[in-house]
Amino acid sequence: MALESWNMKLSGRVLSTEKLSYLEVTKMAKTVSDAIYLNIGEPDFPTPPHIVEAAKQAMDRGDTRYTPDEGIPELRRVIAEKESEKLGLDLSEENVVITPGATGGTYAALMASVELGDEVIVPSPYYSGFYYAVQMTGGTLVGVRQAEERGFQIDASELEQKTSPKTKAMIVVSPNNPTGALLSEDTLKRMAEIACERDLLVVSDEVYDQFVFDGEFRSIATLPGMSERTVVINSFSKTYAMTGWRIGYAVGPEEIMEQVAKASHSTGICVNSIAQYAALAALQGPQEPTKKMLETYRIRRKLLTDALKNIPQFSLVEPQGAFFAFPNTSATGMTSMDLFKYLLNEARVVVLPGYPFFGTEGENHIRFSYATSTNGLREAIERIMKAMSKLKSTSPTFRRGNA
Repeated sequence: MALESWNMKLSGRVLSTEKLSYLEVTKMAKTVSDAIYLNIGEPDFPTPPHIVEAAKQAMDRGDTRYTPDEGIPELRRVIAEKESEKLGLDLSEENVVITPGATGGTYAALMASVELGDEVIVPSPYYSGFYYAVQMTGGTLVGVRQAEERGFQIDASELEQKTSPKTKAMIVVSPNNPTGALLSEDTLKRMAEIACERDLLVVSDEVYDQFVFDGEFRSIATLPGMSERTVVINSFSKTYAMTGWRIGYAVGPEEIMEQVAKASHSTGICVNSIAQYAALAALQGPQEPTKKMLETYRIRRKLLTDALKNIPQFSLVEPQGAFFAFPNTSATGMTSMDLFKYLLNEARVVVLPGYPFFGTEGENHIRFSYATSTNGLREAIERIMKAMSKLKSTSPTFRRGNA
């Protein structure tokens, strides 16, 4: 059957969803020997041994069957206790749904709320998972600029302007991927006011809530009028080096979570049981491995940001959290994809080009991840600085520092 005929039978929203070229970047990277990878947002640390042991024990016990759709009760209770303390709320297991990673939680929250044609506000530049989630649920993504000149804070006036009668939901990401920005108290308050005024559901991505190096994390759910309209999304992937285990959770008002559980069920019935028992051990067991990881990230962050601030063609808003740096590269006169290719071939370092991975606002930027070995990072920095010294700036640079 001809491809044209198949296109007539396939979903329009899937066909219209752009396939981002991760594979293209990976293919190009593999052509270069001795490449150092600073492109992946994945901890280089192993999953702590006590978590792995808990998974083995779950298998030995025979805990390998379906669990309740929402997740095993004991894990949901422990998460409810953790989030109650963080958010200052009185939560129970009924407020928690275990999901296949934060991406699965975001998708389920939007699937439970967004109808065809509804608009979803997303801070731009944005993590590509939000693009996919909004597209696949039939919504329309409306990007609101994170103002680089103000430390990548959300432009509240633009947020208000772009919120229309069609707007159903708003996504909040702090600390942010790809920028590393932590939303300020004033920004969060203004976003909360708009959400309340326009009666919006808020999906708050708090995956990097433990990864704050400057400032103090605050969830938008703690602000007046927000607990009843916010779904908090979190994950074990980054905090406990469990990316491949694919387990996260959503927390929100019970009536919303009932619908989130339905949406999550439709994609996989439940999260695999072994990962759930491992996640329980992650929360109940020793936290020293996580603390050590965070201290290591702090050292790596300084190594990378100090270097980037000394490259004339780059302008850096110093990241406050997560494990990314997102310098402005417009002074190179190159597209982000061309600069990616240059660093790959000249420095043998793999980064992520800002576009198309992070939307149109991502252009003139590249993303560095410092979730890699410290020695590898040092070597990558030397290579990058040597390669960039061969380029001339095509426009004046500006130093923002901690803008």
